[in-house]
Amino acid sequence: MDERTALMIREYLPHDPDPSLEFGEYYYLQSTASGERIIRVYALDILPHQDGTEYGIYQRRGCTMVRIDFGWNDPNRGVHKSQLYDNRTDCKDQTHSWVEGWEDLRNIQRKEVTR
Repeated sequence: MDERTALMIREYLPHDPDPSLEFGEYYYLQSTASGERIIRVYALDILPHQDGTEYGIYQRRGCTMVRIDFGWNDPNRGVHKSQLYDNRTDCKDQTHSWVEGWEDLRNIQRKEVTR
């Protein structure tokens, strides 16, 4: 791993992933009229958009999955991958809110650890 990649991992991914997350499950900082809260969501829809790929996210409520509504009048809008996190602390701190390829960095980090 080169020094630039190592620096990006240290800055954007300061904490280890949450082992309790299932495949496709992430943390998301939801803004509401009463404030912000961190919720666990599943990225299930891939929504190509002019501003890049967006993802439709769902929250588990009981035995059903409920799509998170952002209040936009376009049902084909979602969130960017940079808004999804694999641990609660980084989500709270918004450590990689502008880095779309953070999962690639996490994969590089995992490979380095297993060496």
